[in-house]
Amino acid sequence: MPDKPDTWAKIMLALSNPLWQGAIMAVIVSLLRVMYDAKETSKRRIFFESLICGALSLVASSLIEWMAWPPSLSVAAGGSIGFLGVTAIRELVTRFIGRKVDAA
Repeated sequence: MPDKPDTWAKIMLALSNPLWQGAIMAVIVSLLRVMYDAKETSKRRIFFESLICGALSLVASSLIEWMAWPPSLSVAAGGSIGFLGVTAIRELVTRFIGRKVDAA
C-alpha cells in the first residue's frame, strides 16, 4: 500500500457512505452488546451474530434509500439493529408477517 498513496483515500471515501457506516455501526454495537451480556461464550457465534447484524443493516439501508428517507438514518438503523440483535429482529419480523397473514 505504501506505493499507492491514494488507496487510503479511496477506503475513506468508501467508508464515508452512510450505507457502510450503518453496517459498521451494527457490527460494533452487536459485538459490544454480546460481550457486555456475557451469555454467549462461542467466539464463532459472536462473530456470526455481528456479521448478520451488519447484513441486516445493509438491508435496512437499502429500504431507507428506497423510501427516500435521509441516508444518515442508516447509522441509526444500524445501531438499533446491533442493539436488538438477530433473535429480536427475527421475532419482530415473524410477528409482523404473522399479523399480515392473519389479516389477509
